Amino acid sequence: MKNEKITSRTEMTPHYSPFDHLSVKEAKKLTEIFETNGNSIWNMPFYDHVVEHVFHDPDIFNMQNECDEYLDIYPDWIESSNLNKVEGLRTFPNRFVSLGTTQGMDWWHYWCLANGYEFRMFRGEYPYNRDAILNVGGDDWTWERYVDDTPLSKGDALLISLPFSGTGAKHDKMEETLDFCDANDIPVFVDMAWFGTCHGIEINLDRDCIKMVAFSTTKGLSCGNWRAGIVFSKINEGALAVQTEWKHGIHLNICIANELMKNFSPDTMPKKYMKEHIETCEHYGLIPTNTIHIAQAPEGEQWERFKKDRVYRRVNIRHALKTYKQKGTWL
Repeated sequence: MKNEKITSRTEMTPHYSPFDHLSVKEAKKLTEIFETNGNSIWNMPFYDHVVEHVFHDPDIFNMQNECDEYLDIYPDWIESSNLNKVEGLRTFPNRFVSLGTTQGMDWWHYWCLANGYEFRMFRGEYPYNRDAILNVGGDDWTWERYVDDTPLSKGDALLISLPFSGTGAKHDKMEETLDFCDANDIPVFVDMAWFGTCHGIEINLDRDCIKMVAFSTTKGLSCGNWRAGIVFSKINEGALAVQTEWKHGIHLNICIANELMKNFSPDTMPKKYMKEHIETCEHYGLIPTNTIHIAQAPEGEQWERFKKDRVYRRVNIRHALKTYKQKGTWL
């Protein structure tokens, strides 16, 4: 880490819970403020800046020219983080524009199918990847397709998120899994959609096995309604490569992303909410993570609806976090 070090709190054990003296019904009612999705906190200053500097007087005839600048400044923006350390991006020879990270995942699925690879991921991953391939080729998704249940082997292709979708932290088996993939020629796609909402994440992406890495403005820059993404790739083929070359892109979204990346750091959201994240988790008896809108829950019937793939109790605390930030209370 090139500067201040933020210690991960994922190992903390909650010492207090407002649920201790409540009935199960009352406890479940208290959790209604929380969500099961992965959506991040909406940051109004981002929107206000876009309204003033983009929507107020858009240069619609030159938006197509924003693409080259976007591909140039995005890696600079990622590497400017003082709270995370992402290395190895410059080893990828190709950069492609994508609609968030999801379009990059679509490309990965198509590439896997075209090249005869079996798509694999861990329990707790972004469920889009499971649902998008249901019934493709007549195959349903089964538990055996998770890496947790069946070890990786040659002929597989892996997708893994960082921060990991199931926990909001780095997957505890990520590095050893990448070592295995390097040794066995297993191609890997790394999904970093939550970058811009996290701290304490360190990764060196300069590995032979990692073929694609995707980032998005959706979460870290509150661009869900005008999302843009980037795919760093060692593969120069397929729809994203053609669309980027032809500048058949999402020009308004790219223009917005450029304006925000020039004026806001990827540490904006973590710095704004880290203190409240810890205090909110302590109040509700949750376990903090490296991702500001995500917490882990302990065992308890009131937390069962948050369980992902029968393993992780992932809780989205964004509404409680924002309310506490604005009002000093969670009510």
